[in-house]
Amino acid sequence: MARVLAVITPAEGHVNPSLGLVTQLTDNGEEVVYVCTEEYRSRIEQTGAQLLTYPFPQDAFSHDPVMKPQEYKHPYQFIYMMVGGIIRRMVPEVLRVIGNQKFDYLIFDSLMGWGGTILAEKLGIPAVCSIASFAFVEPLGADQGLNAEETDTKELYEATMKITRELAHEFQVSIPAMEEIPAHAGRLKLVYTSRYFQPEAEKLDDSFIFAGPSIIPRQDAPAFPFELLRERYPHTVYISMGTILNKNLDFYQLCFEAFGDLPVNVVLSSGRYTDMKPLADRIPANFIVKPYVAQLEMLQHTDVFITHAGMNSTSEALYYNVPLVMIPLTSDQPLVANRVQALGAGIALDKHNLSPAVLREALAEVLSNPLYKQQACLIGESLGQAGGYKRAADMIMNHFAKV
Repeated sequence: MARVLAVITPAEGHVNPSLGLVTQLTDNGEEVVYVCTEEYRSRIEQTGAQLLTYPFPQDAFSHDPVMKPQEYKHPYQFIYMMVGGIIRRMVPEVLRVIGNQKFDYLIFDSLMGWGGTILAEKLGIPAVCSIASFAFVEPLGADQGLNAEETDTKELYEATMKITRELAHEFQVSIPAMEEIPAHAGRLKLVYTSRYFQPEAEKLDDSFIFAGPSIIPRQDAPAFPFELLRERYPHTVYISMGTILNKNLDFYQLCFEAFGDLPVNVVLSSGRYTDMKPLADRIPANFIVKPYVAQLEMLQHTDVFITHAGMNSTSEALYYNVPLVMIPLTSDQPLVANRVQALGAGIALDKHNLSPAVLREALAEVLSNPLYKQQACLIGESLGQAGGYKRAADMIMNHFAKV
């Protein structure tokens, strides 16, 4: 069997989708060496892979000025983040920790972009690109209409290409064009969604494998009293704003005001590192607030999911046929929210124009109109039929067995 090197950006939304695939590869007999950070040791080792770690700031995606999420107004902003925040930090560390080990193929995270091509070239092996969001037909920000002749974009271009030239010299590889840096490279591109849910899927060739979301239970999930939910009210609303931008107490207060007097259960996952003490005496009686909720289990008891529209959370909800009220905050979330809304499975709200009335009205619409549930089921069916991580592992192994 093959030796596989997996290199995934150390972020929840990128590591989690890869876990089912890696588990299946090891179950199928592949030897997987997974390079990531210490933070993810427990869940990665549960896959059967060997973990090699390197230092990386645990809160980089929350506080680092280059890497923290933002609304990309032009592709150069996204590409600069990839080069200056991801490639420059990860590629040297990966090459350092693997030493002189030999591998048969590489699985790398799409957020690394050209960095994955560098690794594949230096190791002399073919690669698979792991795409944790939609496959980007155009880079993030390409649809915002910012003029490429503006001073800011010229400076971004020069800063990005300066780092790119330095990295190309360091690793003795050719210098890519700007548009090649974020491109999905590799023999195969694994996308954790369905062709139906993927925007502009007709523009993507057969090297893209649409396997659906990687639904694998988290072993570290705490217990939750699910049996109490239906005893209280017939409907349950679940609120979670992800793991990076989930400390907005003002938003949680808005939710209390919007939903506190409704005859529904409201389960709020506030985040492990969110201090809810300032709001402790304002939590309505119909709310259950926990720092962490087993999301896959929770969604199976949920009627409407209020979310930031991160790709993982959105896919998991739709997999379980749950319609959504979405408040996209940053990065690819507006793209995901727009796709869900376009397919009729939810409502996207403007984060700048939230109020208790707006939240309440959106929830009432999705709860009362059966069309949202019907469309969520349609997407969910397409995700379930995509085959998941078992099909992805089989296709990858079959491909490289023929090479």
